[in-house]
Amino acid sequence: MTHEQPTRSVVEDLLMGTIYDWIDLGLVRSHVREEMGVEDPELHVTAMEVVAQLIREGFVAAGDVDRDGFHAWDCTRGEAISRIDREWRAEPDPELWPFQVAALAPTQQGLAVIEAVTSREGDDGSWRERMSQSPLALPHPVDL
Repeated sequence: MTHEQPTRSVVEDLLMGTIYDWIDLGLVRSHVREEMGVEDPELHVTAMEVVAQLIREGFVAAGDVDRDGFHAWDCTRGEAISRIDREWRAEPDPELWPFQVAALAPTQQGLAVIEAVTSREGDDGSWRERMSQSPLALPHPVDL
């Protein structure tokens, strides 16, 4: 008898990837296409729904990456979502270069999702050392 692992949601899968790196929008788009089976013309809208969920739930903060690391934008959750959508639509290449419009960095709430997934999947916790090498982002303030 084999035991099947519970299926991860797209949000869980993207957050699990933050063990190794920040999330970029090309990765979100790829996950939506491959895991959810969404194609153009709905692809951008659905990818933005996933981005919005990640930010709105406080699982990630949006920002920029430079040689010094991740820098969260100083804005509310709604403003971050609107900025990503506006700037992403303005880019000529919908696939984007890594972190071209934004990077999404995990927060403490995102870490809680990672802990729940690894616990559910029986992971040994070795991911914690990897995550400890980068500070967690603070979530954007909630819109009033």
